[in-house]
Amino acid sequence: MALGRKNTPKGKGERTPSFRTFWLVMIDAVLAWTAMLMSVRWRHDVAGTSVQADIDYKSAFVAGAVTIITWYVMRQDRAIWRFTSLSDFRRLGSGVLIVMLIVPLVLFLGFDRGAFFPRGAPVAAAVLLFGFILVSRLIVMVVQNGDFRALWRAPSLNAQDAVLVGNASHLYNYLRDTSRRESAEGFNPVGLIETSGQYGGRSIRSVPVLGTPEDLMEIYPPLNSRRDKPVHIISLDPTPDRAQTAQLIKIASQLGAPLGRAHKGASEPLTEFEAADLIGREPRHLDMVPVSDMISGRRVLITGAGGSIGSELSEQIARLAPSHLALVDISELNLFNLERRLSPMRPASEPAPWRTYLADVCSEGRMAEIFAAERPEIVLHAAALKHVPLGERNPVETLRTNVLGTSVTLDMCDLYGVEHFVLISTDKAVDPVNVMGASKRVVELLTLARQTQIPNMQASAVRFGNVLGSTGSVVTLFENQIADGGPVTVTHADMERYFMTVEEASSLVLQAAAIAAAEDERNGRNDSYVYVLEMGEPVNIGQLARNLIRLRGKVPGVDIPIRYTGLRAGEKLSETLTHGEESLTPTSVQGINRFDACVVDPETLLKQVDDLLAAMARRDRAHIKSALSAILAGFVPKDTLDGLPVMHDLPDLPEIERL
Repeated sequence: MALGRKNTPKGKGERTPSFRTFWLVMIDAVLAWTAMLMSVRWRHDVAGTSVQADIDYKSAFVAGAVTIITWYVMRQDRAIWRFTSLSDFRRLGSGVLIVMLIVPLVLFLGFDRGAFFPRGAPVAAAVLLFGFILVSRLIVMVVQNGDFRALWRAPSLNAQDAVLVGNASHLYNYLRDTSRRESAEGFNPVGLIETSGQYGGRSIRSVPVLGTPEDLMEIYPPLNSRRDKPVHIISLDPTPDRAQTAQLIKIASQLGAPLGRAHKGASEPLTEFEAADLIGREPRHLDMVPVSDMISGRRVLITGAGGSIGSELSEQIARLAPSHLALVDISELNLFNLERRLSPMRPASEPAPWRTYLADVCSEGRMAEIFAAERPEIVLHAAALKHVPLGERNPVETLRTNVLGTSVTLDMCDLYGVEHFVLISTDKAVDPVNVMGASKRVVELLTLARQTQIPNMQASAVRFGNVLGSTGSVVTLFENQIADGGPVTVTHADMERYFMTVEEASSLVLQAAAIAAAEDERNGRNDSYVYVLEMGEPVNIGQLARNLIRLRGKVPGVDIPIRYTGLRAGEKLSETLTHGEESLTPTSVQGINRFDACVVDPETLLKQVDDLLAAMARRDRAHIKSALSAILAGFVPKDTLDGLPVMHDLPDLPEIERL
């Protein structure tokens, strides 16, 4: 039995000849019939004799029949014409020679010892038939692929053997492109796994299609056992199906096979699968044209510009030709790295259209200096502390950075006439149970309330879930733990989170700002909005950990142990993106929803926030708790304050200056 075809359903990589392959073989049989007929008649014309006993038709029919039998015996029916290679032509040439050797033998044994059959006819017919076959394949290749230059593929002595996984077009393109390299840096394909299931048992550029991904468990071990080094499994689809990716990762880990993927260009190196491949949905590619219209020629300021989201925002905006870009962050290392990241985009012989500022967003004096110098028209507020357990252990500092920093930034927006303000929020602001989430819900309400006092400024907030690879991300923690050999620590088996890539999150922020600006321009007024991205189904953290282990070629629980530690302070099993009373409506951009947020009594809320800020300035923790409870009904702050005794009253402490 051939490899990998046990109990394979019909239509999923079947071996039996299909209707289409039958007719392709029949075309070659007709070409053989024609070539032999023309050759016999041509030889008689040259000799000046007439064709006797219908030997032209007899030999032509024999040639056609022998071609059909030979093609199936040599498995020439497997080849896909538009994916033909030089190796295929060599095999076809051998087939043509075999046919032309058998035809005279059949005529001799079955048709009056081949009387009247010219001895030179097989040679002429072989040349004609091979020419017909060559032209037919080249025509199909030109029509289907637009290219027939790369007909050869030589294996590299230094390359690793590999099984390539993808649809037929991607497989062919990779084999074609690697054949053009002077020195193959890729892989020597020993077999192909075709994902559509339409080409099982055939070949692409002479490499056999062994089956579908479901067959890998049977196909891989025999291939691997015949080689000194492990056979790699390489995915070639640039945007593979998520379920297929998860399946491929699981199979590779069970087989202990190295797993990688190829970029769109064969000249680019192969890479590992990443956590972004496991978030359970395709990342959304948003329409950046309205964003460009909003940003181009405007002055933009970003707080927290050196962080995960902020740095991606900075890079995306820098590409949209703002008149100037102000980048604010409290970390000099973050700003140093950001400057290096943006340096390739700096125009030659011109000053950079951006400037970095080392600043604490809680410092009124420093922020006033920056706003006075930059006069921004658009402000994106990304500066925040966002680590939940650290926020529980350092609640006052978390509240100070998140609430006071936002308040100061809004004050500057009011003072210096900012037109658009976008707050970056989080799903943890929905029904918060921790200080970080509470602080973000407070600043959402603060932003909405302050917008009523600043009629010339459009304000909006953007909520999204966890960002893959961001500072403090669980994915980064898992990656480090896997690199150290484990154990991978998961808080709870049922914990779920929404995930998105940093590029997707940053695009969402910009898209939301553009949508809000466009709608306000149409309505002739500035309204407040909270935007939410459709994020699909949440990802189980335990399953994410197991798949990350598999991504690195390890088996969960065998090579890398998983240990469940229990929920940490302030953590929930699952997050939601909206409150119960918030009703989402779609926007003009598919995949982005919003609700028209409002604060029933802005003046009362602003007084409550001022009360909270005053309590923080005195570090009066008892008052901080009561102020938070007043703003957020149902939120109960915990008495875990920096690991120190709860300080309910500090009458002798002077008010701390806002540094």
